[in-house]
Amino acid sequence: MISSIFKLFFKKKKMKYLVFLFLATSVSASFTDDVYQILAKEDSDKNIISSPLSLEIVMAMVYMGANGNTAEELQTALKLPGEKKDVAKKYKDFFTNLHGREKVAILELANRIYVNDQWSLVPEFNKIVADSFKAEAVPINVRNPKSAAATINSWVSGHTRNKITEIVTYRDITPDLVMVLINAIYFKGDWQYKFNKANTKKNIFRTSSNQELQVDMMSMDNIYIKANKFADLDAKVIELPYRNSSLSMQIFLPNRIDGLSKLESQIGGFDRALRRQNVDNVKIPKFKIEFEKKLEEVLKKLGIQSVFGKAADLRGMVSGKTKVSKVLQKGFLEVNEEGAEAAAVTAAIVVELSNCVGCDISTFIADHPFAFLIRDEKTIYFQGHFVKP
Repeated sequence: MISSIFKLFFKKKKMKYLVFLFLATSVSASFTDDVYQILAKEDSDKNIISSPLSLEIVMAMVYMGANGNTAEELQTALKLPGEKKDVAKKYKDFFTNLHGREKVAILELANRIYVNDQWSLVPEFNKIVADSFKAEAVPINVRNPKSAAATINSWVSGHTRNKITEIVTYRDITPDLVMVLINAIYFKGDWQYKFNKANTKKNIFRTSSNQELQVDMMSMDNIYIKANKFADLDAKVIELPYRNSSLSMQIFLPNRIDGLSKLESQIGGFDRALRRQNVDNVKIPKFKIEFEKKLEEVLKKLGIQSVFGKAADLRGMVSGKTKVSKVLQKGFLEVNEEGAEAAAVTAAIVVELSNCVGCDISTFIADHPFAFLIRDEKTIYFQGHFVKP
């Protein structure tokens, strides 16, 4: 349960807490790749659905309120522009360009800041988050914890179509709470070429540890899609487009049953040229993934260090000495004959200190571990791998 990470213990009048909750999604492909490389290696034996973009947005908002070495570390790891005004423009353009873009598929990002009505944001931070991240600041009464928690969770549930229904409990809404920042991302799209349910059959899925497990395998014949195979990756790649959408799902299938770890370690950005061709047969499993992970150590490995310690300088958000104590992400993905549905949440708690051109692919049988992503031409929104039913 996500809410379990928010069991914080407060010392009256000594501790002031800011909680950042993000439901999302990268604007920075390099940061996306850095994060996913670590996740893929650390969780090679688990099914993963992640949104490095969600993490990027969380930490970019933290960056907007950071100073000194804390800001420098965040800027370097996130690959952000040199000036905060340029960072603000980058995200303003990103969120503006998302509005109304999809014709049939649903792709939504929404931001909100819940602020203890006894506190105020630093005006400059309030303005830049509202303008660039489209985040409205809304006061909550922390003296009524159950009502405040219900307000937050209702917004979260509504913006993830009930895929994530609870982020905080009333126990998290203490007199020392300062604010909750929320960013939500939700995606749902129908395949341009749907799988016929009548063709879905039980099939063997072979894991990298030589297990043979039963899975519902979807199947489609004679489909004209983008695909390729790459000798340097020892893998095949296909792209399944969503109907009337700029988004698609790409699947990277190693030729070897135990080849996923090697593939993920040697491909940066998961960006390879595909070409349209007729694929005689495509088979992929129906699957659902729920995944969560604490991300402080991942970020530390990327060079974000001071924000988690006594040297943190986040005075640009609120007055006082604060640090980030926890960062957690939870993701959801379901893939079936109709299409795919996905959501992700990233939560950061801040506390006061006490190549090659391939050949034709005749078949694509994903009956062993594979990597996948949901993306458009510029941005990866969700990324993960499927290793066992």
